[in-house]
Amino acid sequence: MAAGFAAAAVAALGVVATTTPAAASQTSLVISGTSTVQYHCVEPPYPDADTTLDVTFTAPAVAHKGTNFTVTAKVKATAGIPIDVPANGTTASVGVVLSGSQSGTVTATGLTNTAVVPAGQLLTLTGGSATVSPTRVGVLLFTPGGFESTNWLGQHLVCTPITPPSVASLSIVVS
Repeated sequence: MAAGFAAAAVAALGVVATTTPAAASQTSLVISGTSTVQYHCVEPPYPDADTTLDVTFTAPAVAHKGTNFTVTAKVKATAGIPIDVPANGTTASVGVVLSGSQSGTVTATGLTNTAVVPAGQLLTLTGGSATVSPTRVGVLLFTPGGFESTNWLGQHLVCTPITPPSVASLSIVVS
């Protein structure tokens, strides 16, 4: 029953369900989706600016109430960057807003660019993860929240969504 409900929820939200290796003898279904988010950003001493980022969350399709699981995050700029960025030159975090069967926010930390990004290219940050502790049975939705980054020059950027972002992923929580 949960698998059929998950399929309907995935179709309704337009997210992609894939499988990933969970162990040598089994695979687990995950749901991955991207939300394009318009952010208002502050980075003193520079003027405030608006930017758009594609935020992707990947979560297990089915999770068990009371059992922690991981939501992974990837953030990609939608415009080229003005200067070269060294490998691991940017570290970041993004909020994962929980809605549906429970509410709250967890933070996906550990985002970074693993390779050099030349000026004019799109900066992609990968490796982010957040732990979710489901407390209620039902559909648990994951929506991007605030974004923060620090670059190799020590500059700290803080961004908040301008308009409410769309849901990026979900998990069906069963007992």
